[in-house]
Amino acid sequence: MLSTLSKTFSRPKGWLGRIAGFIMANENRALNQWAIRHLELDDSEHILEIGYGPGYSMKHMLKHYEDLHLHIDGLDASSTMQEQAQSRVSKRSKGEQVRLYVGKIEKTRLPGEQYDKVLSVNNYTIWDDPKTGLLNLYHTLKPGGKIVIVMQPREKGADANRTKEMGENILNDLQFAGFVHFSVQYEEIRPTLVVCVTAKKPRSE
Repeated sequence: MLSTLSKTFSRPKGWLGRIAGFIMANENRALNQWAIRHLELDDSEHILEIGYGPGYSMKHMLKHYEDLHLHIDGLDASSTMQEQAQSRVSKRSKGEQVRLYVGKIEKTRLPGEQYDKVLSVNNYTIWDDPKTGLLNLYHTLKPGGKIVIVMQPREKGADANRTKEMGENILNDLQFAGFVHFSVQYEEIRPTLVVCVTAKKPRSE
């Protein structure tokens, strides 16, 4: 049963996926709000969210930053999450302001220098190949673009030490991909410590 639940949260689908989406939206509310503040959003920016889940962070950006006229794309491995996110953001998005795609970050071809900011909240550790995924995101960010990765361990026995270990791993992977100007910050959000790692793509190569 525990194995089934774990798979459901990493690749939600079907009725179990819909329940997982509801739980994720509520559990990750504070995480998403904290992560979005680190994006430092600006007018008319193009945002890409990896692992958008049920669409909570997108709805939050559309509601609280509507004066910035953001353009938001999302990539998630689950078609069930695509349906939930579409339902959540449809009343607030205008035209093609939000575009939701299904696919894995390691295998999806992304356009070069398309986005100003990239966001990932609580899904980095379930990417099949994080380093390949970051290379893909480096490619699609504009020079000077920013990436924000937030993680909070939820497995049995998760604690502050595990959070710090995650932060170190993310930082090392970002360095491997070529990012610069790193920042690692921590925040106490129930049930345990959260890490936010940010970095930027160099303005000139």
